[in-house]
Amino acid sequence: MTRRKNPDAAVKEAKIQAAIKGIESGLYQSAYHAHKELNITCSVLYARLNGTMARNKAHEDQQNLTHAEEKELLAWITQLTRRNYAPRHRMVLEMAEHIRKRRVRGVNDSDIELVHYDAIGDQWVSRFMSRYPQLQTIIPRLIETARVKDTSVEALTRWFDSFAEANREYNILQENTYNMDESGFSIGTIEASKVIINREIREYYQSQPGRQEWVTSVECICADGSFVPPLLIFCAENFSTNWISNNVHPDWRFSSNSKGWTSNEHGIKWLRECFEPTTREKANGQWRMLISDGHDSHITGDWLGHCLDNKILPAILPPHSSHLTQPLDIGVFGPLKKVMSAKIAPLLMTEVRRIHKVEWLSAFIKAHDDVFNRMNITNSFVGAGLFPFQPSKVLGRVAPLSPPSPSPSPNLPSRPTTPVTPFTNAVLTSSPADINDVRKANAALVELLATETSLPSPARNYIHCLIRRNDRQHARISILNERIDAATMVLSERKERQSGKRKSIQGKNIMTGEEVRLVKQAELATQQRKKQRSENPTKRVASAGTPSGGGNDVGMSNSSVVPEFVAGGVIISFEDSVN
Repeated sequence: MTRRKNPDAAVKEAKIQAAIKGIESGLYQSAYHAHKELNITCSVLYARLNGTMARNKAHEDQQNLTHAEEKELLAWITQLTRRNYAPRHRMVLEMAEHIRKRRVRGVNDSDIELVHYDAIGDQWVSRFMSRYPQLQTIIPRLIETARVKDTSVEALTRWFDSFAEANREYNILQENTYNMDESGFSIGTIEASKVIINREIREYYQSQPGRQEWVTSVECICADGSFVPPLLIFCAENFSTNWISNNVHPDWRFSSNSKGWTSNEHGIKWLRECFEPTTREKANGQWRMLISDGHDSHITGDWLGHCLDNKILPAILPPHSSHLTQPLDIGVFGPLKKVMSAKIAPLLMTEVRRIHKVEWLSAFIKAHDDVFNRMNITNSFVGAGLFPFQPSKVLGRVAPLSPPSPSPSPNLPSRPTTPVTPFTNAVLTSSPADINDVRKANAALVELLATETSLPSPARNYIHCLIRRNDRQHARISILNERIDAATMVLSERKERQSGKRKSIQGKNIMTGEEVRLVKQAELATQQRKKQRSENPTKRVASAGTPSGGGNDVGMSNSSVVPEFVAGGVIISFEDSVN
């Protein structure tokens, strides 16, 4: 049976490594000093300083992956996490198997297996994660690929620069900075949450009425913790007062349309009848900033014109960045939907087949009162890096800021100087190491091997470092080759598949696989005939002269006015809109 790993082993090892580095850099005067500061066993620290290896490294030959290979696997997981493509447990296990198999690619062949490895067990990933406390298992929130790929540090930096410049130019105060957006709700559905069941019954479903109708809530919050009463848009041609519950607030607004979505008409009406009158008195003639995304209803001519007439500065967020830069998305909409599910759950326990609008609205009002409080709203602006103004809160989530370069340790003339050696700590510990330092160390090692009978300790440490570095490079190459093979397979399969025609076939509502195959064969024959005609083109005689009826230029007669878009910052200036 596999020995159970001490859960505190990784923490103790991290302290020991910090103590060793501190002693080498001069942070700690002695091993006893480090022992007192970090609360670690003194005998263990002395043994490690004298060359004793850690338990996991001493038994490295008994592990599935070497320490260097595990480090490279950790770097692969870290890279995928930063790119929002974190791997599953099964994928990590398959990558570990792939790394191990590549060790014997030049040894084993299709006929003879000289080196055999037993399959890695299903519990290996859990043990691997216990050795690296920075790893954890989560259920990630799904996000569109465009939000990951199109959100760049440059675009976000321009947004924060424009925001700061607009605040300085128009002297916009915190209590006059607003963020508005819409959030959709499906009546009859709730978010999944943890429940208690009797596992002997083996029923793992949660009943709900299912999606009925769509309701849109137009929300607006202020950086000082206040909010504008919402506008709810129901799905109906005509609005009914029977939908309004008894606990509704008198300043809330309601509307309806055939879809239950917002529109350009609803957007301008919200601006004129909800936002501007509600915030006018607090602004007291000063400029107001209204942050929103680039939805069509937020950038119409009527919208911008009304903002110009009432000293409202529209601030448009960078595309696909609202999950990072919009306060409503950061700290309000998520909790609102979770609390809304909790409020509607008691109604579902009655096993109703349909939720009425008035019942949904009553639960929504309770959830809205719980979530829209000063703490949640102000923390949302803090998370967006706006108040206080800290762009690093957002930029660090897109591309982690590079750690500051360590300052060189001061020269202490009172200490005895040690002979200069190319086998420095920078060569042994840096990743990646400087190529010039590595070349110097390699040249010095070759010279020692040719002249010395016994190698000094720095040279021996450098040899061990080369072995570990070679293992990591081997694991890194294995990971890269696996990714290249997977990408090549996907691309080759896409090239092999022919794009079928999207056309309705007369008299056919349902087609069998054989009929689809016959259609594809007909399409392939048509493509081959087109290819043959293109390889043997027939000569065509071009008609000379101008067409009867005048010599007007055809291109000029069919020309149309092409709309122009003004390129500018994410803050829409009124000078641009007037021009």
